[in-house]
Amino acid sequence: MDRRVGLRTRTNFRVIAQRGSLCSQYRGIDVSPTGIVLDRGRPIGEFDWPLLMRLELELPEYLKPVRALARPIWSFESQQAFKFVRIADVDRLILAEHLDFMSVRGVVLH
Repeated sequence: MDRRVGLRTRTNFRVIAQRGSLCSQYRGIDVSPTGIVLDRGRPIGEFDWPLLMRLELELPEYLKPVRALARPIWSFESQQAFKFVRIADVDRLILAEHLDFMSVRGVVLH
């Protein structure tokens, strides 16, 4: 059963994740206005499931990062999906514009 609500696109940009005082850099590989899939660069372990994580998405076409509070949904090998729990309406609109930008560039939305 497919549970996706909106359109997603394959992408490639840096994401800074903060969990407490620990900051890590990951790669955003799939994004929508409601969530993101990160490539964490290593297999996901049992301690890689925080309740919430602060994310800063550094989209290539914007100078300021998009900030969101997210919770993990699923993981497979080195990829982990997050659903945005708290994100400003402006930032959600910026993500929707990023999808539009990617579709104009010829990237397939799914």
